[in-house]
Amino acid sequence: MGEKSSKEKLSMRPMTFFPPFLILALFVILSIVSKDHFLGLVDTINNAIIKNFGWAASMLALCITIVAVVAMFSKFGDVRIGGENAKPELSNFAWFTIALTTTMAAGVLFWGPGEPIAHYMAPPTEIYGIEPKTPEALKFSMETMFLHWTIVPYAMYTVPAVVFAFMYYNAKKPFSITSEMAPLLGRRAYKPMVMQIIDAITLFSIGAGMAGSVAQAFMNVSGGISKLTGLPSDPKLWLIVGIVVGAVSIATAISGIQKAMTKVSNINVYGFAIFLIFLLVFSNASFLFNLSTEALGGFAGTFLERILITGQSADSQWPQWWTTFYWFSWMAWAPTSGAFMGRIAYGRKVKHVLGMYIGVCATISAVWMMLVSGTSLWMETSGTVDLCASYAKGVENVPYDMLGAMPLSAVIIPLFIILIFLSTVTACNSNMIAMAGISTRGISPDNPDAPNWLKLVWGVIPMAVGYIMIASIGVNGVKIIANFGGMFAALIMIGATASLGILIANHKKYDLTIEGAKDEIFGEIGDAK
Repeated sequence: MGEKSSKEKLSMRPMTFFPPFLILALFVILSIVSKDHFLGLVDTINNAIIKNFGWAASMLALCITIVAVVAMFSKFGDVRIGGENAKPELSNFAWFTIALTTTMAAGVLFWGPGEPIAHYMAPPTEIYGIEPKTPEALKFSMETMFLHWTIVPYAMYTVPAVVFAFMYYNAKKPFSITSEMAPLLGRRAYKPMVMQIIDAITLFSIGAGMAGSVAQAFMNVSGGISKLTGLPSDPKLWLIVGIVVGAVSIATAISGIQKAMTKVSNINVYGFAIFLIFLLVFSNASFLFNLSTEALGGFAGTFLERILITGQSADSQWPQWWTTFYWFSWMAWAPTSGAFMGRIAYGRKVKHVLGMYIGVCATISAVWMMLVSGTSLWMETSGTVDLCASYAKGVENVPYDMLGAMPLSAVIIPLFIILIFLSTVTACNSNMIAMAGISTRGISPDNPDAPNWLKLVWGVIPMAVGYIMIASIGVNGVKIIANFGGMFAALIMIGATASLGILIANHKKYDLTIEGAKDEIFGEIGDAK
């Protein structure tokens, strides 16, 4: 009876829900009504973003990474999310699998084989003097994979997650992205208008980021189906794949986090392990380890230079279309993923949360690049298969041409397709849950589940936008929509980073789990009306 009454208190937050919903829906409508105007508009906006704000994305990426590492080794790192007596709701393994598969798993499957080929055949010669398809280009390619896919993106995910978790569970504040910025904003953080604006910005950002992510998954799965069946990987096949991915993602989101996501994540992690072992056995291990060791040295030695590169001095757009795209892409996901990751961090110490993401998960991502990207480069440089030609036909062709030239391809290609599918489903349903929660008034630790119809909406709209972008523009549509979301999310990431710095300096004045603690900062607050 009490549970029923609690459920009845949940309601949609219209001023948070409708602005991002209408903007994303407008993308869909405009693309149908006038494709030419739609393409012209998105191209103009995207060029303005990467030209004028790329430098800010680079500086922010560096600051986020530094603050995350400092937090891990600070006194704040010893704080337990939920208070000293809080017990984790997930086992260590379940937490690990969800942490790994809800962040970048779908992305590494798409870009892991193909991106290094792009850098190998078209490095930024105008910046570094590296000629295409040379030993220097080979090393540069692996260095770039480590830069784009290891510590930096995981730091971006973890910073808002830690702040959100502490403010939600320890400071007893509302389930709102505002909580990721509350230490910086103070009492004004929970004014209804502020909460509405911040949460609305977040919903648009993750909607755009999710659109880009699912779009690349549609292409990737379609590439595998094309390899197995001979069907063309085109917008028609992308649409069919998108409908199936959307249906399964929504169904698992509605079924509940513990029941669905844990099972899917566990299966996915085992699949990843089998895939990596396969590559280790059937590729050239000596080549992979030697190249990766050399590239790690280069990555570490040039980290500051590479993370801050904008291409301005050489009049190059390479950093804008690659590094800047990634920084904006991770930022687009980070605030909402942070809310979800913060929610499942209950009972863990801050240093353990940081260690899981920027330590364990980033290391596993590096291993993935070592084996997957390394195998792709080995097969190209050894002459086993022309992956440069595969990339020219479409980046989604690279993994399947690579795997098709290896033993047991009839087994490993279907496994790869399944991994893409499950990774996409896991990432999407976690964000549907978080987006629905942000759109709902009354969410609390005791009543955490938003209405299912909101999960449905936040599944359908981003997927529709993602499909439209790739159907209209191709793979660059993925990058453009990610830039849209990341630019707005960067504002929240600035606030989250500054807030984590404040908590490092003095977290005790916010922690209401300490015996005798009083809320002298925020006072009595209510949800946004």
